[in-house]
Amino acid sequence: MRLVAALGMTLVAGTLAAQDADAGRDALRTGKYQAAIAILSKVPASDSEWFGAQLDLVHAYATIGKYDDAENTARRATAAKGGSELWNTLGEVLLLRGKRAPAESAFVRAGIAHASDSLTAALNLAVLHFDRGERDRAMKEFDRFIDVYNASLGASLTSGELAAVGTAVEYLGANDPQLFKDALKAYDRALAADPLNADARVRLGELFLRKYNFAEAQTTFDEVLQVNPLNPRALLGAARRLELDGQSGADSLLRAALNVNPDYVGARAMHAQVLMSLEDYAGAQKDVDRALAVNPASQEALAVAAAIKYLTHDQAGFDALRQRALAINPSDADFYSTLAELSAQVRLYRQAEEFAKQAVALAPKDWHAWSVLGMNELRLGQIAEGKKSLEASFTGDPYNVWVKNTLDLLDTYKNYDLITSDHFQFMIEKDESPILAIYLKDLAENAYATFQKHYAYTPPPPVRVEVYRSHADFSVRTVGLAGLGALGVSFGTTLAFDSPAAKDAGPFNWGSTVWHELAHTFTLGMTDNRIPRWFSEGLSVYEEHHAKPGWGFGVTPDFLAAFKSGKLVPVSRMNDGFMHPAYPSQVQFSYYQASLVFELIVRDWGESALQKMLQAYKEGATTDQVFQRVLNTDLKTFDAKFDDYLKARFAGVLPSLTAEPPAITRAMSVEDLQQAAANAPNDFGVQLLAGAGLLAHDQVDKAIPLLEKARGMFPEYGGDDSPYALLSAAYEKKGDKRKQADVLLKWTSLTETNVKALIKLADLQEALGDASGAADALDRAMFVNPFDMPMHQRLAALAQKTGDKARVVRERSAVVALGPVDKADALYQLAQAQHEAGDDVHARTTVLRALEEAPNYEKAQTLLLALYDARTAGGEKKP
Repeated sequence: MRLVAALGMTLVAGTLAAQDADAGRDALRTGKYQAAIAILSKVPASDSEWFGAQLDLVHAYATIGKYDDAENTARRATAAKGGSELWNTLGEVLLLRGKRAPAESAFVRAGIAHASDSLTAALNLAVLHFDRGERDRAMKEFDRFIDVYNASLGASLTSGELAAVGTAVEYLGANDPQLFKDALKAYDRALAADPLNADARVRLGELFLRKYNFAEAQTTFDEVLQVNPLNPRALLGAARRLELDGQSGADSLLRAALNVNPDYVGARAMHAQVLMSLEDYAGAQKDVDRALAVNPASQEALAVAAAIKYLTHDQAGFDALRQRALAINPSDADFYSTLAELSAQVRLYRQAEEFAKQAVALAPKDWHAWSVLGMNELRLGQIAEGKKSLEASFTGDPYNVWVKNTLDLLDTYKNYDLITSDHFQFMIEKDESPILAIYLKDLAENAYATFQKHYAYTPPPPVRVEVYRSHADFSVRTVGLAGLGALGVSFGTTLAFDSPAAKDAGPFNWGSTVWHELAHTFTLGMTDNRIPRWFSEGLSVYEEHHAKPGWGFGVTPDFLAAFKSGKLVPVSRMNDGFMHPAYPSQVQFSYYQASLVFELIVRDWGESALQKMLQAYKEGATTDQVFQRVLNTDLKTFDAKFDDYLKARFAGVLPSLTAEPPAITRAMSVEDLQQAAANAPNDFGVQLLAGAGLLAHDQVDKAIPLLEKARGMFPEYGGDDSPYALLSAAYEKKGDKRKQADVLLKWTSLTETNVKALIKLADLQEALGDASGAADALDRAMFVNPFDMPMHQRLAALAQKTGDKARVVRERSAVVALGPVDKADALYQLAQAQHEAGDDVHARTTVLRALEEAPNYEKAQTLLLALYDARTAGGEKKP
């Protein structure tokens, strides 16, 4: 009986231990790490489940960053009889701490012992060899995995072993890109064998991410996080996906990963890069210091640390870290690729190109490095060189979507014209180049002269300007993928932006876009590209405001509401608003807010302060140092000063903006609308909506006072729902052309895309006898839509009335460029305009073209005879 009882107790204990091991494993898989540790720690060493429990326990400790506990647990297990099953796991923990030599020894021992995970140990050993620069040796080791897979046709391999095959084959893809497909198959088979293999699923997501297949990457990471929302590696992968895809939210995922494991080296390295984009190099340094304290041999952390030193002008620190990184792996191309990418992140494209060249020199088969080189060459306007580098990358890895998209785009360049002016080379699609070149040349040269004077700087020639009819093409040119929200980009002396015909970009003012991006050319160049994004963007919007009426972002009720509720970032953290916005409209608000910073600086310190600040950035000063050196103030003090400036500037409207929108609709009765306005005489929204309601009831005389009152409260707001829009309609109903024209004149000075308002203004001004004002209104409309032929014809006629001969020539040229039905007459009109402007040389050429179209065109014949007579008589006029 005692024997039976003892046997029963043993069986019960064994069953309980097995249940504990299973429960611990389930807790680990679902992210309940502390619970898993508590359960697995209780499995007795005498139980057959103990080694499995110890393996899971090591993983639990390592996942939350308790690396010492993980190592000690693994060592105890390997010291026990039968502990060979944990040699590979011990090696992985040692590798996380940068203990490469003992890790290598552990992997070797796992192989010698023929442990169940010896194939994974062999993979880890090959990766270790690869990461220390023994590429040929590692590739031979990776190649054996194909033999292992083929020998068994994958049938007898476990899920973990299939994942190891997938990783090995992925490395081999550098020599044969078709093997990337086999890697994908191996991961798929691993997941078919064990759908709960989170490691295999994360590796698959990372493969998609490396090929810029963001949709598949996100789906794969989401599948992991649905089971375990606290998987740090999946959280990091999802954060990288968002960052690479230009979307917000990466910082919150990083925080989640670091909450699980504060010493997660990969997350610390990425967080440092996020802080670098915000110009917080001190914070970034803390992150990499912590990462390197955990793993002094982390190649990623060493590269980020070196980039911090480089970007903060610490050459000695940079040299020391580079020496340290290359001592670990003399062929570490990723070190230089990371330096290139982080340099490009802060617009140091020339330096990025040089780092990328060093990367490909170290590893000619590093296809990612070739792509980094090619992209930066394109940013520098080196189109032929960039294409060659990208073709090298694509030949080695045809699955990189960014590279493929960019090469496809470059193949379309044969459909573009290259047009030059004194300082520019324009690349414009052939169908659009005749009309756009007319405006673009003058606009760009005017901006160039303006900025050259403002900043006392001359960019190296030529400035390359690329104009894309497709917004998707512009997006690919900028970030390699479709979907970019911007309309233009400046890489310094290479600019790219949407054509006004880019319908998917929506209505926009291409003239102000050109002005904005060219301002970057000068501010980036003057500082050797060492300028924070917020500073450069704010200065560009400031320049737009001073170029033409209505250009650049303006103030809106939403902007002021954000200010009142404390949602605008302080000047000391302005980069946050651009690089990591907290809400969808914050980027747009930040553009306008940054421009106001310069309005304040110019008001209190003068225009010369801007040049001095730019010069300080060029000399390597931080933003704190720039403000202290030039403005004699620290950033915190300036934050308070700027806050006071906004309160004073918008003092008239801020009290009239309420947090909740007024409960007023146009369906309300006239009496109710009047009563609502009377009850809230100082509420902008109430006056505006009540006026709109009264106007809808055709109570024009009752609506106008309310709308005028609303305009007086907020005279700077020019949105489509502003008082100006309603007042224009009201005065039109009254037939008061003068007042309607005055309203439209003010309204169109506050907005840059309202073509209908500009055309209506032109109509009114012409009717009132102001041909010059009408011409100016139509001229501004051209910067939104230059493809309207009747508008060009009308503008030419108005310019003729005012005696603006140069404008007549330009508009008649535009009519010809747009391909009129009666081309002969359009050419004749242009020739006549050229003749009247004193340019008989071009007039003669143009009238001959008219006669080629219509040889018997009498007016053209008469003009040609007059031109020849003048030439014979020596009276030919030349421009």
